[in-house]
Amino acid sequence: MRGNDEVRNAVAGAVAGTVATAAMSAVLAVAARRGLLQEPPPRAIVRTALPGLSREAVNATAVVAHLGYGAAAGALHRAVLGGPGPAASVLYALALWAGSYQGWVPLLGALPPAHLDDRRRQASMIAAHVVYGLVLGAVTARRRRGR
Repeated sequence: MRGNDEVRNAVAGAVAGTVATAAMSAVLAVAARRGLLQEPPPRAIVRTALPGLSREAVNATAVVAHLGYGAAAGALHRAVLGGPGPAASVLYALALWAGSYQGWVPLLGALPPAHLDDRRRQASMIAAHVVYGLVLGAVTARRRRGR
């Protein structure tokens, strides 16, 4: 039965991560409409990682990749941390931001490191990650209570 619990926890974490990514994406959409992002990071990452795609393919792939990354991060959150409350989940989300925007995203060449990037984009990204963490923690807590 332990294996079934692990699968259920992974699925629950992925669902929470997907819901949190949708909320985060709403923040990014507002920031993009206000001109704070230049190019949204998921789009820049896909465009860099998969050169030659049409604009439409980049946009569609960016949505799928962002949701997939958020779901995987939600599953990891649940597996590693066991679904802590919102405060710890926000710290987790900020660690994702730091690891991404100070780590693998600049190594890929998609964006400069956060400390060298446009401050408006990074402020928007931090706000979006805080929302991701808050929603991830809230959904996880709610699912743990069986609602």
